[in-house]
Amino acid sequence: MEKTFETARKGRPYGGVASEARAADRRDALICAATQVFGTVGFRKATVRAVCQAAKLNDRYFYAAFESLEALLRATYQQHAEHLRADVSQAVAGVEGGLEARVNAGLHAFFAFLRDPCAARVLLLEVMGVSPETDATYQRNLLEFGKQIVTLAQPSGAEAADVRTLGLALVGAMTNVGAAWLLTGYRDPEETMVRNCRRVLLGTLQAMAPG
Repeated sequence: MEKTFETARKGRPYGGVASEARAADRRDALICAATQVFGTVGFRKATVRAVCQAAKLNDRYFYAAFESLEALLRATYQQHAEHLRADVSQAVAGVEGGLEARVNAGLHAFFAFLRDPCAARVLLLEVMGVSPETDATYQRNLLEFGKQIVTLAQPSGAEAADVRTLGLALVGAMTNVGAAWLLTGYRDPEETMVRNCRRVLLGTLQAMAPG
């Protein structure tokens, strides 16, 4: 009896896939569709219907996963932010060398991520100025990105306020440069972007590096 109840509670498998897994797949499909819709027409012109059509899902599945289009925007932004941080961490971890080599690897990962214009637009443009709740999500991620940049210098004994402020300043610079690169259709070569951003980052990070 207990096993029967547990199976019913979790939902019956359909085609060998449990209900939780199907719900997760639908959620991923909505985020993927939202990336395309928000990254082309923009969040403010997007509709639930357009996202559902792109995801090939009925509207009811949207509202089972998200309470609103803005909630989907936050989830989509958060996923791309986490993916970018993971890409940068992986690139930096695979580098042998000092600070300049780590910065170079991180910047290449950043600009490679921006090569997807829809994901880049969600990350850099569409999430801004929507609402206080979405602004808070954006600010939390800016702090995480800033911390990730400052950590490249492996600072020791730095004041928390200095780490936070310098991190925000550096990530703000990278965000503006990345947005400009996106909006100009990647006009300048990636190597040019990396070279000049490296100068900006190293100027601050070298001053924070130990010894």
